[in-house]
Amino acid sequence: MSPAEIVYTVSMILLTGALLLFAKAMYVMLSRFDVNHELTEADNPAIGTAMFGYLLGLVFVIAGLLATELPRRVTRESLAWDLAETAIFGVVAVFLLRLSGWINDRFILHRFENKKELVDDRNVGAGAVLCGTYIASGLILAGALHGRLAAKMEAMGHWELIGRELLTALVFYGLGQVVLIIYGQVIQRLSKVNPLDSIEQDYEVDGRKHGGNTAAGIAVGGNMVAMGIVLWGAARGDFISWKNNLTAFGVVVGVGLVALPLWRLFVDHVLLGKVSLAAEINEDRNPNAALLESVALIALAVVIAFMARPDFPA
Repeated sequence: MSPAEIVYTVSMILLTGALLLFAKAMYVMLSRFDVNHELTEADNPAIGTAMFGYLLGLVFVIAGLLATELPRRVTRESLAWDLAETAIFGVVAVFLLRLSGWINDRFILHRFENKKELVDDRNVGAGAVLCGTYIASGLILAGALHGRLAAKMEAMGHWELIGRELLTALVFYGLGQVVLIIYGQVIQRLSKVNPLDSIEQDYEVDGRKHGGNTAAGIAVGGNMVAMGIVLWGAARGDFISWKNNLTAFGVVVGVGLVALPLWRLFVDHVLLGKVSLAAEINEDRNPNAALLESVALIALAVVIAFMARPDFPA
């Protein structure tokens, strides 16, 4: 490893830490409640769960950028520009992830008031759905930012290259959010009990009030992560052309939108034998069942992400 590469590695570590601190500061600034109070003095697990997903989503974005190969000829200038790209895309990702939280509130968890559920009711289920949406959005951006512009990359200036990469990332991010909204609607309509109703419904055990159904929230959040993995697979790779990349995106998403709901229905009736996962989640509020459903969906999503995407020549 050359001295320039050592400096690059150390700088990337420091930049990652700075981006995480910046993300946390923006989360605090853009929230409608005192985040620091909820995290420390109030010990609110719902807020901690949501913020975990938000920061992990950013980590996936950084991982996607790091996984992109450096130019064939590595120079001090190319390493410096790679650091600059990571910083620019990292800052953009912070705000896009916060936008994802707003989209979640308006179009996925739209049946109840999210601030009340998270802050007043300390509803971990609502926090888990938000967590899953943040992770899914981070995966979308990681896929969109992974790879290079295959056509005429060497002839582009640095700023033009960053602008083109940012445009493709924004397009696939927007498409990904639409897919997450659609998938959220599919989940609700295929369930005998609307999971959002289960997430919102408070209950009492031994005279103590509990805010919502954590298991139902984990299950929906796991579904969002699974679809996020599918979207990562749909958006990843070098950008060849809008026609080729959008075609690949549509194929993978189409497979995911059909296969994941069918697989969910299958595992709900098979994974625990005679016991229905859906009943365990919605009626017994069993987080173990929710975790089993989530890992089964994530396993299928990984297969779809790697196997369903058609290859196009550069």
